[in-house]
Amino acid sequence: MGRSFAIPLSVLLTGCVLAGCNLLPSPPKSEQALLPRQISALGRIEPLTGISKVSVPSSLSNDRVREILIREGEQVEIGQPLAILESIDPLSATVRKSEASLQVAQRKLSAQDSVIRRYRADLGQAEAEARRARALFASGATSANRMEAQVAQAESARAQLDQAIADRATLAAELIESRASLVQERSELAKATVRAPYAGTIFKINARAGDKVGDAGLVDMGNTKQMGVIAEVYQTDLPEIRLGQEATITADGFPGKTGRGLVTEISRQITRQSVLTGESGENVDRRVVEVKIALPEKAMAQASRVNYLQVNVLFTPLTPAQRQMRPTQP
Repeated sequence: MGRSFAIPLSVLLTGCVLAGCNLLPSPPKSEQALLPRQISALGRIEPLTGISKVSVPSSLSNDRVREILIREGEQVEIGQPLAILESIDPLSATVRKSEASLQVAQRKLSAQDSVIRRYRADLGQAEAEARRARALFASGATSANRMEAQVAQAESARAQLDQAIADRATLAAELIESRASLVQERSELAKATVRAPYAGTIFKINARAGDKVGDAGLVDMGNTKQMGVIAEVYQTDLPEIRLGQEATITADGFPGKTGRGLVTEISRQITRQSVLTGESGENVDRRVVEVKIALPEKAMAQASRVNYLQVNVLFTPLTPAQRQMRPTQP
């Protein structure tokens, strides 16, 4: 009896092994599915239009700063003076000299016009006398010498007028040159006052009174009305980034405060990572792509006070529709 029972049991165990021992129920398929992968990156808050390094013109690159007219954090309007350079005094003197030269040239031209009017009147009178002398000579009322003298006087008057007109052309050219010089000198004088190229915020002043403006420029400024996040996404993660994708922004030191934004631009150039965690052993030579993330209006107002703040960016997984979009490749 025992032997007849053992045979079916061994057959049963062999069947279990061949069948993969599926004695336990399989987990539901939902538990086996992997969660969507989320891309994270480090970033910084700054104007999406970039930060401008306002400097001095190249013609005044060796000049020193006389006075700084703004403060860090100040809102400035387009064309507002930011600083005055030391060259403003000699350039002002040059402009005054050019203005005086222009006035002299204008007076010379005006005087020459008076000379031309007088010579033209003299010519008219001389030609009238010559015509009268010819008529008298024809009627025998005057001598040939008298007639020839009147004709010669008329020709001399015409020569004087022609020379005066030629001199006026020279004086007119000098006047044009004086005006051009004054325009150029005024342009150079204007460069001695550094002005804001657009309306924005002064983030940092890089030169003070007495300093020469170096490669860092005079000031750093940007348009805080278009603040956003510049995320540095690893090039290997770029296929998971699309325009319009949502992202959550947090910052160390600001617990409980998060923001959300949308991807508005993906750079087409690979660069070296510039935003780092500061942890020991960190790979500082990673290749990244800059991704611009626009913030809501309320968040932009807060971000405008913390330019260059390092933030953490967590991109929302792509939706099926976004995944159908062609990824942007550098």
